[in-house]
Amino acid sequence: MVVQSAQTLTELGERIFAAVGSPPDIARRVAEALVDANLCGHDSHGVIRIPSYVEAVKAGHVIADARPATLRETAVAALVDGRWAFGQVSAAYGTRIAIEKARASGVAVVGIVRCNHIGRLGEYATMGSDAGVILLIVASGFGGRGVTAVPFGGAKPLFGTNPIAVGIPAGAEPDVLVDFATTAIAAGKIEVARAKKVPLPPGAIVDREGRPTTDPEDYYRGGALLPFGGHKGYALSVVVEFLGRIVTGADFYAEGERGGPVYGRSGTLILALDPGVFVRPEAYAQTADETLRRLKAVPPAPGSPGVLIPGEPEARARAERMSGGIPLAEETWEKILATARALGITELPA
Repeated sequence: MVVQSAQTLTELGERIFAAVGSPPDIARRVAEALVDANLCGHDSHGVIRIPSYVEAVKAGHVIADARPATLRETAVAALVDGRWAFGQVSAAYGTRIAIEKARASGVAVVGIVRCNHIGRLGEYATMGSDAGVILLIVASGFGGRGVTAVPFGGAKPLFGTNPIAVGIPAGAEPDVLVDFATTAIAAGKIEVARAKKVPLPPGAIVDREGRPTTDPEDYYRGGALLPFGGHKGYALSVVVEFLGRIVTGADFYAEGERGGPVYGRSGTLILALDPGVFVRPEAYAQTADETLRRLKAVPPAPGSPGVLIPGEPEARARAERMSGGIPLAEETWEKILATARALGITELPA
């Protein structure tokens, strides 16, 4: 295991993305987003992605210096063209638009097309709650190999991990953050387990014959992800697919463009709501805080440390890793360093 500071990883990420053609602000944006995922404990969406992002640039799937633009908009809606930029750049751009419109009109919806992998969805949900706006974001069609998850009752993968995140502001209490894939495990977590050489939890994947397995290598040999909660996770994945890809018209806008099923047929949808449209802000904050305090006051079940508010694990991980550093599997760290060396970066951290 290797431990590096957030600053070290961010600076190295910046240098790597600059080396593949990103201007300084884009290089920093992507590096900070990846490191932020590690800080929150979501290593599957952290710096482990650097080598694959560089390969995506080399393959032409990601345009390292591209910037998103608004295709059309109304007072409460907008459609953003990601222009095949880094997804973290496009998603932040679309999130800012959604927040601004929700503040002005009470509610907003923003779609993003021609969009690459946007990273940890919780980052954008948190942008909303930090601004006092309830924000829901879904992303469909992003699976690392195009389609990675089997529908409930099926033997062939058809979906990506189809994640969903919601950020809900409170008052004096910490905000609520819900962030998860609709599969039992995120594809990136399989890569983390593979690098650490540890088994996966039961019920996460099947091998290429559709048999349950806990070996991460079976996934890379043609296996697939399972939906969480059986038919419930599958149903939610269908909802995400419709909202993220079909409602936004992602297929239509990708037609004739670069990519294919992995990078071309993906879409993101953001819904933002100012809670002040229904209730006075001070009344909302009071009720929100009371609800969260009642949750925390529930006695812990036997053997349990107690009730956690959604988002509390991320906050704890951030506090721990900001002071103690970010742990990385040695294999992950070596791949990042190898990527840097291949780009001509010679002065590297130990």
